[in-house]
Amino acid sequence: MTPLAAALLLMGPPPLMVAALPPDTDVTASEVRTVDLQWSGDVHLELEDSGYELVVRFDRPIADAVLKDFAAAAGADLADLRWNDESLVLRAAEGRKLEAVADKHGLHVRFLPDGEPAPVSPIAGEPQTSHLDVELAIARAQADAAAGYPDLARRRLAPLAAAYPGDKRIQRLLGDMEVAEGALALGAARYRNLAADDPFARQTLAESGGNVAGAVTARGGKVFWQAEAGLNALVPFNNRLSLGAGVRWFRSEADTVHGANGILANRTSRSAIGDLFATVNLGAVSRIEFQGSAQLDEKVAGAGLRLFAGPPERQGRLVLAYRLPDLATPEQSTFGGHISRVGIGGTIRLTPELAVQADGGWNGYGLTGTGVRTRSITVAGGLDYLLRRGSPSLAVSYRLDAEYVGRRALRPNGLAYIPLSDRENHSFQLLSGMSWTGWQLSGAAGWTFDRKGKTDGPTANVSATGRLSEGWRLQASGGISSISRPGISGRQLYLRVALTRFLGRH
Repeated sequence: MTPLAAALLLMGPPPLMVAALPPDTDVTASEVRTVDLQWSGDVHLELEDSGYELVVRFDRPIADAVLKDFAAAAGADLADLRWNDESLVLRAAEGRKLEAVADKHGLHVRFLPDGEPAPVSPIAGEPQTSHLDVELAIARAQADAAAGYPDLARRRLAPLAAAYPGDKRIQRLLGDMEVAEGALALGAARYRNLAADDPFARQTLAESGGNVAGAVTARGGKVFWQAEAGLNALVPFNNRLSLGAGVRWFRSEADTVHGANGILANRTSRSAIGDLFATVNLGAVSRIEFQGSAQLDEKVAGAGLRLFAGPPERQGRLVLAYRLPDLATPEQSTFGGHISRVGIGGTIRLTPELAVQADGGWNGYGLTGTGVRTRSITVAGGLDYLLRRGSPSLAVSYRLDAEYVGRRALRPNGLAYIPLSDRENHSFQLLSGMSWTGWQLSGAAGWTFDRKGKTDGPTANVSATGRLSEGWRLQASGGISSISRPGISGRQLYLRVALTRFLGRH
């Protein structure tokens, strides 16, 4: 486990503020100040003001930069500012209160001295009885979700849902947060109880019933090409357990392969792998995935598991594998291969704009009839910084993909069983995504530097995901990569197309 991964996993909860509020603005207790918040066009505003907290609902989104400028202008008068595309929440600092007046262009907020301490905001787990308390909690939850914290939003909504079980709006928002966290069964059950019939609810109900999926993938470069076709099915038995099975077919072409009889040229091989799956939901935000696989034309079989603990904004991961069939290198695709692995990592959202991930692991590569022949340590990490929300979105990213090879066993003829070498890829990309007529489109472009090799070059991809109906989904992606893979260097191309049929009733 890398020091960075350990630090990320041990850090506390991420900050809740959407706007950074300057702590050192000099405002005296007796000063009355007015700060304006202006939209770019006419807007209809609805206000709910307690004197200390203000909920504003609007029919026209406002730019993030305008809200951040407002927070900077308010300075120490403002204790909290959260927002999404439909509402925002303001809370005055202790010892201050606020008054707000709306017009067709925006909001005029007056900050005044107050002799009494501002009341504490309601938080998850405390009873919330007034209409304003409910509206504040809902607005905060919506803002938390828009800022990338669905777990925080769900925890804020849970006591409201328990206190007001008949409020369909609260139940629906809670279901939306559960789906955002990956708790598909819980969200679908809530939609079913609400008799929700909008497109998103119907799609979620369809997904919750399991799926049958087929995919075709082609990838490779000058020295190694591989085509893969797969078919699998996954069916839930209840809200906690899902079982599935699948089969994958491979066709590989390698320019050179290290073999017992020397270096072999222009090798073509075919193989099939059968898989069994099981997913156990450990809670709303944690699950464990089991896999058992066998290479059907070779005597290679193994098993593995992946543990995901925590919500998307603060998640830990554990990977264990023992002799899982692996055809990633020319030698393994020719002679049959397997991999054993131990890995740990995590993802954390440090701010609404910045997310960090880190993973590290030990890997053991082997061939049919042998144990581990090549050992390595892998390190992966990345930063994603969101520049623009909405559609299209815009973000910048950095990725580290590195492998440091340890012991390599040699054949009697002096050739390595699996000839891996060190690689250290640093990739910088600009990413964008948007929705268009029912399709989700995304793309990325950048440059990769390989500190351990000579494969510096472009890295770019485009992808499209669309619903053909509530029960059918089509995905397509492709691109070019200069990120070296185990045993593979040089520029590579890839293309993947997948069609999924969801089995749930909708």
